[in-house]
Amino acid sequence: MDAVYPEHPLSQPPRSNRPLVIALIAVSVVGLVAILVVAALTPAHTVTGTALPADQYGPQDTATRTKPLPTTTTSAPKSNIASLTPGWQTAYSIARNAVYDVPQDWTVPTPTTIVGFEGGGGRVVMSGASELQPKSCDGHHSKAIAGVTGSKLGDVSAAAKDVAGSWATVAGANDDRPDSTFTLSGVETLTVQGKPAAHVMATLANPGPNDCSHPATSVVHTVAVPGNKGQSVVLVLYADQGVDGAAADDTIRQMYNSLRPAGLDAAACKQDNDVVGTWCG
Repeated sequence: MDAVYPEHPLSQPPRSNRPLVIALIAVSVVGLVAILVVAALTPAHTVTGTALPADQYGPQDTATRTKPLPTTTTSAPKSNIASLTPGWQTAYSIARNAVYDVPQDWTVPTPTTIVGFEGGGGRVVMSGASELQPKSCDGHHSKAIAGVTGSKLGDVSAAAKDVAGSWATVAGANDDRPDSTFTLSGVETLTVQGKPAAHVMATLANPGPNDCSHPATSVVHTVAVPGNKGQSVVLVLYADQGVDGAAADDTIRQMYNSLRPAGLDAAACKQDNDVVGTWCG
């Protein structure tokens, strides 16, 4: 059975809103052929399939559901791009030629790792991932996730608002409790690394019973910056609120204010299919 990741809504409704972590297993360096492993952060739940080459993820992604494979590592290198923030590290998306700064206490997997959510008949994912305490709550939860996605909307204010609403809707959908409700902030216009940008925050009120994996409040930050072809590159940051070890507001702002082109050359940025929202090409 094929699972397709289109624009919203999803044609094949997934089963839950469990956080997704998707990793590539390289099987042909020359051909850039890979196996996609989707670990839903619950025991014995994986989805495997043949991935598009070179981190080509986003709304257009596809995967073929087959028998589970054990999670493994990928040969894709972590970032060696210098951080603009002293003492921090960086995370980058190959498909979008985008990089941003990440605190040292966050985990930065390889750039072909995907994070996101599925629920309520939708799925949202992003590449260039980073995570805060990814093994919290007995190994089933991350206190924050960040990454880069894209929007077909060239108006950065509209793009930031649209992506924030989509992520809040999917992340707040629950199979075992009432769906979360959310409010969107107004659009904050700003300049990010010399580029005009827009920031929107969605605040989610998560129904009880609340526990480590289901805090009472969480937020989605989106920052959209003009990309190529009249589209937008969008950084997304989802974070728990009001819990021990939560990401500080100043840290979140510093992260999304560091979004910029990664400076990948044409070979590193090679794509066989169109990617929504990119600085490649």
